[in-house]
Amino acid sequence: MRITTYVIFTLLLGANAPTIAQVGIGTTDPKSTLDITVSNPESPSATDGILIPRIDDFPATDPGVDQDGMMVFLTTAVATNDKGFYYWDHAQLRWINLGAEEWKDGVNPSGSDYIYATQARLSGTDVVITDDGRIGFGTDDPVERFEFRGPGDNDFQITSANTNPPNYILYNTGGTLDVPDLLAPNQEVGSLVVKTHDGSNVQEVGGFRFYMDGTPTGTSLPTRFTISNTPSGQKNQVERLIIRQNGNTGLSESNPSATLHIRGGGAAAQSAPLKFTSGTNLTTPEAGAVEYDGTHLYFTPNTTRKILLKGLTNTATLDFPSISNNGSAELTVAVNGATVGSSCNCAPNASIESGLIWNCYVSAANTVTVRVANNRSSAVNPVSKSWKVTVIE
Repeated sequence: MRITTYVIFTLLLGANAPTIAQVGIGTTDPKSTLDITVSNPESPSATDGILIPRIDDFPATDPGVDQDGMMVFLTTAVATNDKGFYYWDHAQLRWINLGAEEWKDGVNPSGSDYIYATQARLSGTDVVITDDGRIGFGTDDPVERFEFRGPGDNDFQITSANTNPPNYILYNTGGTLDVPDLLAPNQEVGSLVVKTHDGSNVQEVGGFRFYMDGTPTGTSLPTRFTISNTPSGQKNQVERLIIRQNGNTGLSESNPSATLHIRGGGAAAQSAPLKFTSGTNLTTPEAGAVEYDGTHLYFTPNTTRKILLKGLTNTATLDFPSISNNGSAELTVAVNGATVGSSCNCAPNASIESGLIWNCYVSAANTVTVRVANNRSSAVNPVSKSWKVTVIE
């Protein structure tokens, strides 16, 4: 049965009359205030249904209280409002999406099926869950199980409001989720990894990693911690800090054999194994402290600060002249850094003629004088030989 729009609204308006309580369209036995049926429910036609007023945009002027509950159909997405049915909620002074699905099906460029959040996408940010369980924020094609991707601020914050602090936990079950087990010897437990792009591919350039340090058992779970970065001119990361299960810590030493084990130095600048920056000594010396004031290196073994001795050495060939009986002769050796008043010692690097005795002293800055005396009854002409001189500052 066909009834014009005018007739429908006439019937609806007439429903307020006491004699008309219900209106039926397509039925003589309406079951509600308005009951519309189709001629063949099992095989309806393409035009069976009700068309709600269709709009391309919401009205520039909001409806009033008399339109509370008024329904429209938005034919296209507007800002963050997706296509669909809306009703006016005057209490909230806004259009409410009616019956639309926030999550919809989609397919990403890699061909993976997923569901996505419609309002987030309309706002310009993808939030998706792929059918194989990957979650993407800012991408519809996440590479990892969880991926946050965006052009700007991508900070990750965990906030706690009580005395129980927030924790970031990496748990490796060692087996399966249902049947956990011990990890394999030296297996990686968990990592925080940093990556960047080398112009062609994504490259891993550093990270913080935990490993089992040996073989775990039910009563022993030894671990090793490392920090890695990538040197200049390379693309492969290198372990820089290594802490073993026994507490031994290596600085670029993969298997530290002491509480602190530092890599060896090299000839290149800035490659010394240990270097102190000049500072101010403690007002009150502290036992065990090592200090450097720019001039001297100090160590405090108890309550008194001591200057650590610094040895300056040089080796030179000395050819003393003939020395008469009870006479002496002197020659000098350059020792850079030597200062007058410092202690020194010297000795030939080979045997010396009998009856000769020697000593040395710092005679001027950077200069050590070696004196050889003859206590024999006759003259002695020493053979030219190498001498080693050491100055203790």
